Amino acid sequence: MTGLPGIPESYVSDTWLYGNVRAGFVPGHSTMGLTGNFYLRATQGPAKGQLLIDPTTGLPIVSTDFTDAGYDRQPDFTLGITNTFRSKRFTFTFLVDLRKGGDVFDATDHYLTTHGLSMSTLDRNQPRVIQGVLQDGNQNTHPTRNTIVVIPSQEPAYYTNMSVEQFIEKNINWLRLRDVEVSYDLREGFLGARSASVFIKASDLLLITNYTGLDPIVNGNDAAVGGSGGVGIDFGNFPMPAAFNFGIRLGF
Repeated sequence: MTGLPGIPESYVSDTWLYGNVRAGFVPGHSTMGLTGNFYLRATQGPAKGQLLIDPTTGLPIVSTDFTDAGYDRQPDFTLGITNTFRSKRFTFTFLVDLRKGGDVFDATDHYLTTHGLSMSTLDRNQPRVIQGVLQDGNQNTHPTRNTIVVIPSQEPAYYTNMSVEQFIEKNINWLRLRDVEVSYDLREGFLGARSASVFIKASDLLLITNYTGLDPIVNGNDAAVGGSGGVGIDFGNFPMPAAFNFGIRLGF
């Protein structure tokens, strides 16, 4: 789906949960997009798409306007696979959940990084040069490659001014063992029942994903929020817990 014509941006205000990023869309982009204060980039010429660097600090420049950089929280597809196997009195059932594509904003990691609490900040004393071109007026014609050395421990803005864009992870996939159950049929007449079985069931035992956060199956809001909602916005969310149930089924 694409944005509505005639408006610069439409966004769900309840999804403006952290920093300057929110569930929003602009004409020509997905209605499941993310808009925010993203990095400025060269728009044409040999450096098109490269980060614009502040010549005075050596740091990338963040836009003051909300823009859409093409992020899309909508997955390419989701798929569920279920099957049941029986052997004598035993029954084994499982449900596997797959997702392909879709972007996730790891706001938790942005918070931890900008506050010096992330493991990624341990190299703060390491000098580095941020890849990009200087915003010197020639960035779209005769760009000047950035060569300014930055040491984050001496330049706190390296972390504190990081755009949220750096923490939007693209094309997130997962394979999740959603449910698995083993049951055993008891002999007819157990406790006077016509049929009886005992079972043990487990949920969310296994997750394989390329997401670096805790769990990509996140929603920053609840179902009461309309529009595209807070799907794909991860701020302080806990991962899906593994759950176990056991019991007895009786049919009379």
